[in-house]
Amino acid sequence: MATTIPDLWPPDVKVDVLPPFAVLKTQESFLDRKVQGMLKAKVSTVATDDRVQHQLDLIAPSLDFYGVRLLTATHGADMLYPVIVTAEAFAPRSTDPYQALGLKAARAFDPSLIQKEAATDDEFIRLVGEVLQSTLVRGLISSLIARINAAKGHLPNGSDKQASD
Repeated sequence: MATTIPDLWPPDVKVDVLPPFAVLKTQESFLDRKVQGMLKAKVSTVATDDRVQHQLDLIAPSLDFYGVRLLTATHGADMLYPVIVTAEAFAPRSTDPYQALGLKAARAFDPSLIQKEAATDDEFIRLVGEVLQSTLVRGLISSLIARINAAKGHLPNGSDKQASD
């Protein structure tokens, strides 16, 4: 009696795997086109002997280069995956200001509350998309663009710059 041995390899194994840096770097030009250069996404990398950390920051050049870190992606120096994505966008939210303070304090003691792990580039792309499309990041982008428009006097309906004060 012949026994068929099944394929036990993960079904998502593929040959065209993207490194985390490439995924993040590509987002720079996507944002630039969307907001016509009003905001910049900037990827920077810090490496040690055993770890590599990529940071994705949102920068508003016309607001004295005001910047906010959107996420970090950390992986081994020799292994690009799994990659740990750390982002405030993953944090539990609360509308109660006292509870929100408690959640913020909890994140300081337990960073896993704002971390998720990706074993593949598809999982990494999904996590980066979750961050970039989050309410937190969308609100940040809208706020910065509104501030830039107000500073330039680009307000609708004949409003002037004083309306933003």
